[in-house]
This record gives sequence, C-alpha cells and structure tokens, in this order.
Amino acid sequence: AMRLPFSEVFQEARSFSPSGADWFPKDEVECVGSPQVVMTAKRREKKVLLGGILRFAAILPCDRCGKLVEYMVEEEFEYIFTVDENEAVESAEMECSAEDCLTVQLQQPVIDLDEILREQVFLALPLKVLCDEGCRGLCPVCGAELQDEYCTCADKGRNRPFDVLKQLRKEK
Repeated sequence: AMRLPFSEVFQEARSFSPSGADWFPKDEVECVGSPQVVMTAKRREKKVLLGGILRFAAILPCDRCGKLVEYMVEEEFEYIFTVDENEAVESAEMECSAEDCLTVQLQQPVIDLDEILREQVFLALPLKVLCDEGCRGLCPVCGAELQDEYCTCADKGRNRPFDVLKQLRKEK
C-alpha cells in the first residue's frame, strides 16, 4: 500500500506519480491500458494539501443497449488532510482551489494514497454512459438493437404499452 506520512511532505509543493497500478480497483472497473495519476503534495503547518489528476480509459456498458463502450475519464481532485480537529474547519475555506475539495481529519499523520485513488476512480465514473447519443436501446420483446436491426415486434402489435388496457376492457 502507498502511504504518505506528513513528515515526508514539505512547504515546497512536490509532484509524484505512483509506480504501478495496484491501487486501481480492477475487480470492479475494467480499464484499458494503465491508469495514470500525478499528485502534488505540500504542507502548511499541521495540514497537508494533496491534489492530483487521474486519467484512465474505462470499459463501461451502454445504459440503453448494454454494448461495451470505452470511456475516457479525467478527474481532478483536491484534499486537505489534518490531524487536528480545530484545523479542519478553517482550512477548507483558505487553501482550496477546487470547488469540491475534501477535508479529511486523520487519526494519524499518514495519508493512505491507495484508498484516496480508489475513491477517486469511483467518483470519476459517469452516472450514465451511452454508446451513441442516439442509441435507442434494445427491443424489450426480441432483444434486437433498435438502431441496427429492424425488428417487427411493434408491427405485430405485441409491444404497445396500452394493449394491456384494451385486454382488461374486453374482459368486463
């Protein structure tokens, strides 16, 4: 696990990249090639500012038809770590350039970088992925892809949502 003790962080900002990608949650997110990350850390008294950019190509299913899509993810992140609870509140306002900077109060002055990066992978994934803006999904009856194949389900009248109501009306 990659750990960054406060004692190794100085006032002068320093950039670094983890070697290898053991931190990437590959059991849960399929990724093409190696994920890239560059982080910068600097210290202000009892606080450490950690920022970075994470880039990776995820393979995600299209929300409409399920086809796998390669999706390029690029996420910037910024954290303030502190071990002092009084510092946590004040520091958030001062130091952050990112809007959604996260302030984390640690028990020990050591940052678990693996955990931070894993968290960022999940935060960076899009809520919705489409293989194509105009993807029409699959036919709920025969499973054909509606933009590629012409399925005749709708013509047969089987797949009209209000047919059920007609049936009900007949039975009375």
